[in-house]
Amino acid sequence: MELDAIKQLADAIREQTLHATQATTTTVSSVSTVAFKAPQFWQTNAKAWFIRLEASFNTHTPPITQDLTKYHHVIQLLDSSTARRVQAVLENPPPVGKYDSLKSALLNAYEATQLQKDQELLNLNGLGDRKPSELLQHMRSLNHDPVTLFRALFLNQLPPDVRRILAQTPDADLDTLAKTADGIMDVEFAAAATRSVQNIYPIEVTQEEQVNPGYGDVNALQRNQRFRQKHRTTTLTHTFVLCKYHTRFASKARSCEHFVDGRPCAMSPRPSSQGNDRASAK
Repeated sequence: MELDAIKQLADAIREQTLHATQATTTTVSSVSTVAFKAPQFWQTNAKAWFIRLEASFNTHTPPITQDLTKYHHVIQLLDSSTARRVQAVLENPPPVGKYDSLKSALLNAYEATQLQKDQELLNLNGLGDRKPSELLQHMRSLNHDPVTLFRALFLNQLPPDVRRILAQTPDADLDTLAKTADGIMDVEFAAAATRSVQNIYPIEVTQEEQVNPGYGDVNALQRNQRFRQKHRTTTLTHTFVLCKYHTRFASKARSCEHFVDGRPCAMSPRPSSQGNDRASAK
C-alpha cells in the first residue's frame, strides 16, 4: 500500500510540474509577443524606420534573428499603398535573404537618391521655419561626402539634356563624365550647324515631286548631284563659320554677331522676305 501511495504522489508531482511548465511557456510566449512593438512604415523616412525596426529586433526577448520572421514582421507593418510599391518582391520573394530583399526594395522606392539630395542641398533658400542649427543638421543629412557634392555642382552647370544622359551612368568618375559630356555637346553642335546650313541652302522641291512623291525618290540622287554642282562655288565662297555666341551655346544662343571676318554666321537668323523687300525698295 505504501508503494502505491508513493507512486500516486510521484505522478501528481509530475503532473503539476508539467502544467506549471506549460503555463510558464505560454506566459513567456505571450509576453514576448506583446513586447515586440514597431511603428507602421514611414514613407517619408524609410532609412530611419529600418534603424528603429532593427533596434526592436535586437532588444526583443529573445532577439529576432530569423530571416523569415523579420520578413513577416515588415510585411505586417506596411499599408496598402506601400505594399503596392514593392508588390513584385512580396509576390516572388527570393528563397534566401527575404528580409534584405524587401528592405532594399523599400529603400529604393522611398529614399531619395544621392543626386536628388544634392540637388535639394543646392536649391536650399534660407532658413524657412528652421533654426540655424536645424538647418545645418538638415544639410549634413543631405550630404556628408564632399566628392558627391562637387559632382552635383559640376552637373548643375551642364545643359539639362546633357544632365539627363549623364544620369544614366551614376557610377562614372568625374573625368569620364566630362569627356562624355564633351562628346554629347559635339554631336549636338554638329547637328545644329547642319540644320542651319540646310536652312541657308534649302533644296528645292519641284512641282512634279509635290504631286507625285515617288518621282522624288527615283530622282533623288540626280537632284542632289545637280544641287551640289549648282552650289559648289557658293559653298566654297561662303564656308560657314559660327560667331562666338553660337560657338559657345549652339542653338540655345540668344544673340548673334551675324558676321565673322566678313563671312556670315551659319546659325544667324535668316532675314524675313518683308525685310528683303524693304531693303530692295530702298
